[in-house]
Amino acid sequence: MQDGYLRQTGYANGDTAGLASDLGQKYGRWEVRARVIADGNSGHAYHPVLITWPDSDEWPQGGEYDYFEVNVGDTSATAFMHHPTDSEVIQDEYHSGSLDLAQWHNYGFEWAPDGLTGYIDGQVWFHDTDPDVQAPGPMHQTIQLDNFCGCTMQKAYFDVGWARVYPL
Repeated sequence: MQDGYLRQTGYANGDTAGLASDLGQKYGRWEVRARVIADGNSGHAYHPVLITWPDSDEWPQGGEYDYFEVNVGDTSATAFMHHPTDSEVIQDEYHSGSLDLAQWHNYGFEWAPDGLTGYIDGQVWFHDTDPDVQAPGPMHQTIQLDNFCGCTMQKAYFDVGWARVYPL
């Protein structure tokens, strides 16, 4: 904890952080107040993500909903709704407008039988009604500061003010 919020630190040597809830559910709403801060100017950028991951831990068969996914230094957010499949990765992709990710924002995601909806600061920024994207079983929240390359990184922070989960 740092001044009342959770700070995940990604170090220049590639050591990083992540956490996962054990509270899975089929359908619901997940919300996280977060910001992303760079603390250096050399090395590869860390990759902060807010994800609902299948409780079955089967991927891609269980689906995956990345409702906030960026590289440190980006100026907008991206979301990837991974379809549950037996083999190849199929996904729907969404991009927000310009966004200062170093400022606190509230990111929300709602999974309902009739679609998936993403929110930034209470405003809808994507709505996916493709029935093929519906996951077959319960999912749980993960909050990760990923190092995709396993190499020298630009030090960064993924700060979380709070996280909430609601059933539908």
